[in-house]
Amino acid sequence: MINRQNMLEEQLLRENIRKAIQIVKEKHNKNENYVRTIVRHLVKEGSPSVKYEYTALNLLAHFVKETVGDPSKPDSNPAFKDAYTDLSSGPEDREIFTEFVLDFSNEDFNTMDANRQPKALGQDFVEKGFVEDEPEEVEEEPEEDEVINVSIGDLEDNGGDLTPAEEEEEEFTLGEDGEGIEIEEEEPDSGIKIYSREAYKRVGPSLRRYYGQIEKDSMLKKAVEIDGKEYQPGELSERDLFQIYFKKNLVLWAGRYEEEFFGTTPETEIDIEGAEEELETGVDDMGLGDEEGFEEEGEEEIDLGL
Repeated sequence: MINRQNMLEEQLLRENIRKAIQIVKEKHNKNENYVRTIVRHLVKEGSPSVKYEYTALNLLAHFVKETVGDPSKPDSNPAFKDAYTDLSSGPEDREIFTEFVLDFSNEDFNTMDANRQPKALGQDFVEKGFVEDEPEEVEEEPEEDEVINVSIGDLEDNGGDLTPAEEEEEEFTLGEDGEGIEIEEEEPDSGIKIYSREAYKRVGPSLRRYYGQIEKDSMLKKAVEIDGKEYQPGELSERDLFQIYFKKNLVLWAGRYEEEFFGTTPETEIDIEGAEEELETGVDDMGLGDEEGFEEEGEEEIDLGL
């Protein structure tokens, strides 16, 4: 028979073991929660909020994250990324698509800078692009009948005929041997152009919304240096900055998606020169929306705050 004393000691030992295990678990949980709190704090500190020196660049950064790409949300599918990566047949289509988006944005920039309303991005835009609608034809007022005064001498020269037949005008034809020149019909838009217009229906509204928030005549009050070229105070506006870095960032993200999804880099350089040829700049890789891609510039350069 088991000694009653031994049974009591064994029972007490088990209770102490359970208490010890519980204490260890509670301590472990506290340590784990403490570590998690520290990690969350470190992660939060490692991703500071970035504010740029100029309002235009802050607005552009919001546009890029919303519509083009956001490094902090790699699983997101913004409009430009979705349209770009759908073109999986070949790199040529993707490069042409990027060029079309840049062309469309230039049209919007020029239109808004002229204080005109941008074209509605509906089905008419997809079919015709930025071609202006033909103005309605104005009915011309009928011309008054011309009165010809005929003298007796003229009447006699015409044999006295008071009702002469009207002379038929000779038909004028162009081309050799009297053959008319055949007018070539305009070729229909390519599929990639129509695709690009359809995609711009999702990119354009966001671009217009942010660009329209920038004062048209808001000039930079100090000298800045962009891609080795120095601009004096009053030479560039904030809208100019927006356009410069928009073009660069669009091409930058196209290259990122090309490498990520297709394992290649574009074979040809994309022309990012817009209608504002006077800017004549090739802009550095500033990477708006990618906080790790910036270095602090000197006092005379654009300080992007990183």
